[in-house]
This record gives sequence, structure tokens and C-alpha cells, in this order.
Amino acid sequence: MGKSMTDMVDSLEINGILPDEEMRELLKFRNKEITKYIFDKAYAVKEKYYGKNVYIRGTIEMTNYCKNDCYYCGLRRSNRFIPRFRLDEDDIMQFCDSGYKKGVRTFVLMGGDDYSFTENRVSKLISMIKDRYNDCAVELCLGERPSETYVKWFQAGADRYLLWHEAAGENYFRKVHPPDMSLLKRKQSLWELKRIGYQVGSGFMVGMPYQMVANVIEDLNFLKALEPHIIHLTPFIPTAHTIYESERSGNGEMTIYLMAILRLMLPRTLITADPALENVMADARKKAFLAGANEVFASITTDEIKEYYNVYNKKLSRRNTLGDEVSKMRLKIEESGNIAPSDKGDYNFPNEQETLYGKVHNIM
Repeated sequence: MGKSMTDMVDSLEINGILPDEEMRELLKFRNKEITKYIFDKAYAVKEKYYGKNVYIRGTIEMTNYCKNDCYYCGLRRSNRFIPRFRLDEDDIMQFCDSGYKKGVRTFVLMGGDDYSFTENRVSKLISMIKDRYNDCAVELCLGERPSETYVKWFQAGADRYLLWHEAAGENYFRKVHPPDMSLLKRKQSLWELKRIGYQVGSGFMVGMPYQMVANVIEDLNFLKALEPHIIHLTPFIPTAHTIYESERSGNGEMTIYLMAILRLMLPRTLITADPALENVMADARKKAFLAGANEVFASITTDEIKEYYNVYNKKLSRRNTLGDEVSKMRLKIEESGNIAPSDKGDYNFPNEQETLYGKVHNIM
């Protein structure tokens, strides 16, 4: 007699992994009862390591230029229908000032793979931020760079680096990326970032065109092997001026279900409830907080910049990403019974860990 679904969830909580065939059952045959069961367990695990804390990360969209041409992304270099922008250092520091006053203690500098933000330029910017806000973390989301660039940015004071693996299997990666992009290079970059000492974030989109259950299991297994400090899942959203603009959106409920599974697989990780969830499901981020998510992105730039940073389709609802996102997120967090501390909220290491370059990340 095979295991019941609840037995599989119990096994996942205890062992942090399931055989592929059992994970397939958990994904294919989810229902209301098993969803509630796994959400309750995931929330309890989150509380064990992080209490009721849900951390707000202030994002600064520095540029919407990108050298890549990913088939699903609105920033892809061949999209000629969006106004392009690059922020200067004064603008970025002003946004940091504004975010800090609202209680933000992690600044996420993000953009496409835009090499006008050179190694030296970004290093100076990191140093400026860390000198002004010595109680804050700096997280980078600036694409693939050479190893020596990652090292220089780390030594300048960067704490975290977010780099989605996007698809863990070679065959599926090829379906959603142009031929000049390499899954091997992406994975090598993630391992190198960990080796250097960053708190590393990775993740994937749920409900992408051609994505099968087997592909999702590949993603889960890769994340388990990588053990990233941050996991960032988002539902696929069809984007104008891409080859997938006529496809249907990914499922918000499945995205949150996968967050709960990953909370049991990697109990100490930070799991991000992405703004894109709100475009496919009402009150999605509040529901994600109750399924084990414990951080959220909130842009601290202007509405105009948010509009131009068109990763997702502008025809979808923008009500959740305009105005004072930090205050909106704090309210959603509190409504879910959690709290939003003014704390940089590091990954909860089981022990202090010495990194390649001598930096030590402490337990929270």
C-alpha cells in the first residue's frame, strides 16, 4: 500500500526531500485538504526559525537595459517598444534615503544585464550605501558577471546576490532562452557566488510555456542541492512584445503551494513573495505569508520608473505596484498576523560560517 499524501508531507518535513515519484504525486494531485496541511506545516516551520517576521526589501530599479534576449522578458534587448532608462548615483541615494525613513533595511539594486553599470561604478555605489547606512544590507540583482567582479562587489560590502536559475534542466532552459545563453554558466555563477560568501538567491517561474511537472521537480531538486539563502518564485505572466505574449498566466495557487514545499525542503531559507503574485491571485502575498514566505519586495522608486521597468505586461493590474509600496506591504504583513521589523533580516544560519574571503555571517 502506497503512502498517503499526508505521509508524503510528513516525510518531506522530516527528510527535506522526496523521491521524484512521490513529489510528482504531491504536485499533480493536490487538493484543499493537503494544501491546508502543507501550508500549516510550512508556517510552523517558518515561525520556528524566524518567528512572525516578514522582511521588506526595498528595490531600486537602476536600469531597464539588458544585453540578453530571453524569450519571456519585457526587458529583452529586442523589445523596441519600451522607453529605456538608467538612474544616476544621486537618484539611487535619494531613493535609499526615502526607503530608510520608511524602515527599509535591505536595498536591492536591480536591473537587466546592463554593463554600463561597470564593476568600478557598482563598487563605488555599494560603498556609498554602506557608508551612509551601516545597519543595512545591500542585495544585487545585476545578472551574470565574471567571478572577479562578484569578488570586488562582495569586498565593497554587498551582502546578497539574486540570480534566478530559471530552469534547472538543459532541454527546458533551451526552450525559453536564446542560444547564446548557457545553463551551465548560470549554475556555475550561483555556486561561485556561494563560494565567495554572498547570501545567494535563486528561483524560477511557475507556469511557463512548455513547463511540465518533471521540469518543476528538476527545479526543486536543484534548489535543494544548491541550498540558496533566498528562494524567489514567481508565476509566469505573459508580457507584451515577447514571443509568449499570447500565453496564459501561471497559477498563483500552485506558486504558493511550491513555496510551502520549499519551506519544508529548506526550512532556514528566506522565501520571497513576489509582487507578480498579485496579478494572478487576489491577496496572494498575504496568502504566501501564511504558507511560509517571509520576505517581500517593495519598490522605493517612482511610479514612472516602475512603469518603465516592464518585466511584466503593463496591461495587467498595476494597482499593487504604484504609490507607497512599503506602507502597502507593511499593512498586508500585519493583516496576515505577522510583523515587518526594521531589520535587514539575514538568512538564519545554523552556525557561523567562514567564507572564502573571511567574512562571517552570524545567526540572526
